[in-house]
Amino acid sequence: MFKRTIVAVTILMATLCFMVKADAAKPDNWLIYWYVCGTDIETTRIAFGAGTDLMSNDPKALILAEPDREPGDATRCIKEVERATLSPNVKIFMQAGGTYIWGHEKLRNLNAKIDTGLGEGNVIGKENAYYKQWLLREDVVTVKDKKGKDVKVRLYSPEAKGKLGRYVYDKDHRNWHAREILPISGAKNTETDMGSKAGFKDFLQAGQELERSLYPDGNVCRILILKDHGSGIRICSDEYTKNIIPVNAIKEAFAEVQGNWTNPDEKPFEVVVFDACLMSTYETAVALEDAANYMVASQETTMGKVGLDYTGLLNELSKNPAMSGKELGKVICDTRWEDSKTVDKDFGYNTVSIFTESVIDLSAQKMEALKTAYANFNEQATKVVQENPNDIATFVKLKNAANVAERYPSSSDVSEQWLVDLKNFSGNLEATFPELKEASRDLVKALNNSVVYNKRGGILNRGGGLSAQFPGFYRTLQNNMQRISVDLSGLKDEIVEVDPEKKTAKIELSEEDLANVESVRYQLIYIIPRNDGSGKMDAMSLGSDSDVEENRETGTVTISFDSQKWVMLDGKPLLVLVTSDATQKGKNGKKVRGNDICVSPILLNGEAQRLFFSRSYPNGKVTLIGAVPIPENDKTPLASLPSDELKSLKKGDVVTPLYVYYNDEYKKAEYVHGIPITIGDKPKLEMNTLPDGIFGYGFEFVNPVGSQNTFAREGVICKIKDGKIVKAISSDDFESPGDLED
Repeated sequence: MFKRTIVAVTILMATLCFMVKADAAKPDNWLIYWYVCGTDIETTRIAFGAGTDLMSNDPKALILAEPDREPGDATRCIKEVERATLSPNVKIFMQAGGTYIWGHEKLRNLNAKIDTGLGEGNVIGKENAYYKQWLLREDVVTVKDKKGKDVKVRLYSPEAKGKLGRYVYDKDHRNWHAREILPISGAKNTETDMGSKAGFKDFLQAGQELERSLYPDGNVCRILILKDHGSGIRICSDEYTKNIIPVNAIKEAFAEVQGNWTNPDEKPFEVVVFDACLMSTYETAVALEDAANYMVASQETTMGKVGLDYTGLLNELSKNPAMSGKELGKVICDTRWEDSKTVDKDFGYNTVSIFTESVIDLSAQKMEALKTAYANFNEQATKVVQENPNDIATFVKLKNAANVAERYPSSSDVSEQWLVDLKNFSGNLEATFPELKEASRDLVKALNNSVVYNKRGGILNRGGGLSAQFPGFYRTLQNNMQRISVDLSGLKDEIVEVDPEKKTAKIELSEEDLANVESVRYQLIYIIPRNDGSGKMDAMSLGSDSDVEENRETGTVTISFDSQKWVMLDGKPLLVLVTSDATQKGKNGKKVRGNDICVSPILLNGEAQRLFFSRSYPNGKVTLIGAVPIPENDKTPLASLPSDELKSLKKGDVVTPLYVYYNDEYKKAEYVHGIPITIGDKPKLEMNTLPDGIFGYGFEFVNPVGSQNTFAREGVICKIKDGKIVKAISSDDFESPGDLED
């Protein structure tokens, strides 16, 4: 007995020793592979004369800004790295390329020689310059010379190519030790094309060579960070070649270098991080499953300066180099969240409201479960589509399931085929198509297991952390619908029942009609009697609202004008245009959760801008997201949230609302300026009572397969005084303001 006990204790001690050795052998050296494709996020601004724009007719107004005057976003990130306190076992291997001009002083030797085509005599003074953030996509534009003749001018293109640099940075090399400098050829799919598989693969191979000299025994954990623009399934757009890497090409590059790691039997990277927009997608996760244990990325666009907090994450990693990939992913999310709040405060943004960051577990077990569930969900949904290949009603149900899910950018229209939150979308389809219930729930379960951490802002608070391109079954049906026209014109004659007591207007649609309508909104107009004695009236549109009770079981559509409220800025109504309606409705058709993303055209300090904001339900809270300039050649008031900086309004800003004004025959529409608003200490954007006057409410039926929406001829005309409706009548009974007198 005693002998057996000794043997058992010996075996136990050996096991414990093995466990201790295994833990001790866990690498706590970290090598960060940093792929910094500068593109136009780094390119130093193009400066132009105050009061003009980049399409100015005066060529003298255009000039390239000096590299050190306003460093770009990539330089900002490099400076953040330099502010970190690194431990000896954290090293960074950075490749910098893909852009014409670098603002960072150490990287200036990489700059291309720039020819604007303007000559030295056309340089404007620094005191009159300000900067446009984004590089114009066109290399050549047409402007007028002094004699009014059209001339072609190269705004921003290299006369001589720059260089690509590879650097090592650590506690002992704090000045970016240059390991390799390569002349940029400018040719696609070469080792210096950072938008290609060839360029990415060469970067990995250069890192492997460095590793063999630093950690020949393989005692290292790796992080890969890709910095640039992302589009969900592509990342890193090289400014020279205009190439961008598909995530499948990244997968192929990893496979081709797999045998060259110092520990080839393991996944090469503990974490892959995307400091880029929209990359937390199913497609990206599948592409990386053999390359990393975890992935960290954002579902939404990452606005302007609100990228990774490099100082914070490096400090935390240096303090605790033994942390796991999951723990590191959480640190990346949390530090970016805190940094976003600081950036918002310092620069006047409100990006925290649309913040998203997810940590995805790419382990074999979880990825297999996710892929199996996703494939089965697609298969079952495809059967639904195949049974109804040209059925408008089926398409409307699918589109509405996507409409009420979070999608990214969050203000994009479903027809743009952007990215949709998989958890929201599959859950919505389960409610609409009972035959998808089991497949949908299996997918949601797999998603919940794969997304191990998910940090979100106040507006985007329903997403599950992983997006996807609209699945194939949806796109197939959408393509079928493009060959079919839906005529809603018959709905314009629907009878509108106005109830002055309940302050409601109602339309009863047939089951067939409602099945062909994507959604119903109402338009609000301000009616302006002329003072010329003609008895004629003009109208000013205040936009649209999706807060409509839409009961698809009974066919009843109801709008309520009881609240007499509208979105107002410091008490002045705005023209409200709904760019996306990601809200869910209860059985009675009322909105119960989610957000509208809306936009209002304005002049901000005299410059045409789009003001983005959201409306949350059921409380109707309005949240300002920010304003962004409207390009001169862009005549459409609607747009998706941009990936550049959305500025909040600040004290002293002058906002001039823009409205759409119609003449008496409603044949001519034009933008008119409202009363300028000077912003005080804090802009007040909220639902507020409409001013005194005559207002009209009308039904708008949204066409699911085109832009030809239909408006009901009959609506509601009401008179508001002191915040109350004095009288409401059908528009068919309205001929003059006297019809609204008691």
